[in-house]
Amino acid sequence: MNRRGILGLIAIALLAGGLYLLRGVPEESIPYPEFEQSDTLGGYSGRPIPYNEVLLGYRSWFGVKVIVYNDLNDVMSDEEFDALDLDAIKQASGASFVIPNGRRYWVLDRIESYRVTPRRELGGHEFLVPAVVELSLWDLLSRKPYRPTTVARDTIYTYLAGTKVYRLIDPDGKVYTMQSATRAIDPGQTIDQLDRLGDRLELPEGWEFRIDILEADLVLESGGQTEVLQDDFQNTYQRNVEP
Repeated sequence: MNRRGILGLIAIALLAGGLYLLRGVPEESIPYPEFEQSDTLGGYSGRPIPYNEVLLGYRSWFGVKVIVYNDLNDVMSDEEFDALDLDAIKQASGASFVIPNGRRYWVLDRIESYRVTPRRELGGHEFLVPAVVELSLWDLLSRKPYRPTTVARDTIYTYLAGTKVYRLIDPDGKVYTMQSATRAIDPGQTIDQLDRLGDRLELPEGWEFRIDILEADLVLESGGQTEVLQDDFQNTYQRNVEP
């Protein structure tokens, strides 16, 4: 074979290798959770409700599917969560990356769903698998505070009358109510410290942080998918959509 033919084969091999790497995890190999519907609501109540998450990301071509695991069924201590072997979880799950998202707590009064959340073992601990987030590579690379993301989930969040809600309002008047906060960035950010959060946020131009006392129950239903965003401290807010 002449030099041109050899170079051609090398080019084909490099292209095939590049496409293989670009492909990432085949779509059929991504372990999506399988949900079943129930006739009755199930969930958790209290405020705050502590929990931890582990996010398993699967890159396929130019998209990323993030499968959310949480321990609401059996909340781990900070020490137990820190002891999770993320490298072993990545290898066992076939994920492209694994992100710990711990030391969180729900800032609401009830979490409910008609969907039966599947359970899976991860790193020697049983987790719930409640949601999948679909991102483009651009979304992932350009991810930053105050940028909304769509999450596929079927939940009902209830905030009781007379309680505080912590809100972000964007320049167009869209309202996002805090669903959960975290101690991962600031270990001292307990629920009692959220009243001071507005003084610490670096809000984009035109944004507002507001604390309201509810005159009536606030019920936020995701309806299969919802829009969420985070602030500078990775506290998470869900968009309020009028029924």
